[in-house]
Amino acid sequence: MKTGLSILLFPFIYLLIDLFVRFDLIRLYSFWQLLYYGISVVVSTLFFVVGILILNKLKHRKILYLSFLMFFCLSLVLSILGSYVFFYFNGFFPNYYTYDYFKNEPQSAFFLLKDTIKFQDIVIFFLIYFGLFWYFRRLSISTINWNSNRKIIIGTIVLAGLFSLMVVKIKKYDQCLMVDTNFYAAVSSQLINWDKSRSYKGKGLGFRTPIKMFKSDVKKEFNVLVVVLESMRKQNLGVYGYARNTTPHLNAFQKSHPEEFFVFEHPYTVSTTTMLAVPAILTGIAPYQTPTIFYKQPIIWDYSSVLNYRTFFLSSQNMNWYRFDRYYSKEKLDHYWSQEKSHQPFFNDLGIDDKYTINQLDSLINVQNENPFFGVVQLNSTHYPYTVPPSFLKWKETYVDDYDNAILYQDHVLNKLIQQLKRSGKLDNTVVIFTSDHGESLKDHNNIGHVDSYYAETISVPLMVYMPKAISFKMDMTAFKNNLSQTTSNIDIAPTIIELLGLEKRPDIQEISKNFTGQSLFKPISDNRTLITMNNNDVVHFKVGLSLIKNNLHYIYRMNIVPNRAELYDIKKDRKEAKNLIESISKIRLNKLLSYFKEYEICKKYLPPGK
Repeated sequence: MKTGLSILLFPFIYLLIDLFVRFDLIRLYSFWQLLYYGISVVVSTLFFVVGILILNKLKHRKILYLSFLMFFCLSLVLSILGSYVFFYFNGFFPNYYTYDYFKNEPQSAFFLLKDTIKFQDIVIFFLIYFGLFWYFRRLSISTINWNSNRKIIIGTIVLAGLFSLMVVKIKKYDQCLMVDTNFYAAVSSQLINWDKSRSYKGKGLGFRTPIKMFKSDVKKEFNVLVVVLESMRKQNLGVYGYARNTTPHLNAFQKSHPEEFFVFEHPYTVSTTTMLAVPAILTGIAPYQTPTIFYKQPIIWDYSSVLNYRTFFLSSQNMNWYRFDRYYSKEKLDHYWSQEKSHQPFFNDLGIDDKYTINQLDSLINVQNENPFFGVVQLNSTHYPYTVPPSFLKWKETYVDDYDNAILYQDHVLNKLIQQLKRSGKLDNTVVIFTSDHGESLKDHNNIGHVDSYYAETISVPLMVYMPKAISFKMDMTAFKNNLSQTTSNIDIAPTIIELLGLEKRPDIQEISKNFTGQSLFKPISDNRTLITMNNNDVVHFKVGLSLIKNNLHYIYRMNIVPNRAELYDIKKDRKEAKNLIESISKIRLNKLLSYFKEYEICKKYLPPGK
């Protein structure tokens, strides 16, 4: 009896810890969710008990015993400690789609872990590991009076049956299970459904077959540069009123060019994953549109090509990431350059130091050519883990400090870009558009990162346009200036480029423009605009939910937590989104908000049940 209680001591303490961590969540569980949580408690306990019984049987076979004990302890520490640490950083436990990412993006996942795990974390890991090793060894070599063979067989059969049920139901009851069983069930499901084909849905972007456009004899006299920043949230930019002076160079540039540098007040992204956000910026096609349109829509440099622009795309990022190499493989650019082409080491995750990309840009700006240039530059300085040269470590200690240092360095890089244009004599003849793929959460809503969040900090992005007077005086700027205070998006860039280049009246481009859900910034944007943000579709397998902005209301349906929940905020008055208004809105008004999702077939899959 005493030995039996000793064996159950660890599962009991673990259950208490789990109940404490998810107490607020369990109170919201449905009957079936509670049932599966209870089943997972049984499975977790059986896993431990059967493991100890097997160790007891193996105690006289030293090598086999130690091997099994090491594996047993490692699996428990990884599944339990790893899950709770993940919960601390993300506000939810790792789910099926978390492991899907690890399976499909192993290099990125490795760098993410490498950049996140500190020396003290490794020390804590091994202290816990060896503590469990000592405890389980002591427990397993003690005299166990149970009929071990029979207990092992019965326990294993029951364990296998219940565990198989959880594997089958993992997508439905993900997050409801004890974290070790959730881990084993999700990983087992991934192994069962393993697919090595590169064409597998959710394993990254596919090949594009863009619509062809005919060349024009018209020739423009100005240059265009689109700068896509990484994980840049506007809340931490000095140029957007942030308390810290994180953008001294942009602030100075805005001050010296007050009638040429335009800052849009309320821009948002259509996706908080780079895999969908960058294509949306470059094509004007949103994640809620069909893959057919997604892979056929021209990229913004294609429009400039018909006007005989010299085109280039420079990126600090590795293009194997999310299979961007496939996505860009058929592009006919005059110059294409990325991390792989640079042969420079990784600096932030799978990206290089932006100084190399800016140096490459300098060589292209200074090329003597009768044709103007149209370039897209994708930078990486503000990507996690926010690595910067030592001289830019102005603030220290917190995630916010690290992030602000990264913005300070990004501002330095952008200033080099502006100075290059000035030295070349092309600043007064170049339109520069600055935006970001998405924002970043810095524990604002118990989350670090961006993929699993639709809160204001992750959907708010900068949108700034430098337009020299020599170019703007030829455009009707009335609507453009009025739109500075309207709800805008990074998906508006493609239709804006078409109008900037004067292509909006061409019949072939008018047909292409019918696919846009974004709007040209040169056209009046309604006060009643609706913007949808999503990370889950037929191209990528994240299960985050949906987000919609309508006027000042921001609706979020979160599917990566259990139970799934709807939230509503006044995004303009409650900028930190601290007060959930979902209980105070009328059903009629809420249903009206949800009706905007129903315009797109893919969105219907992610609406609350019964809606």
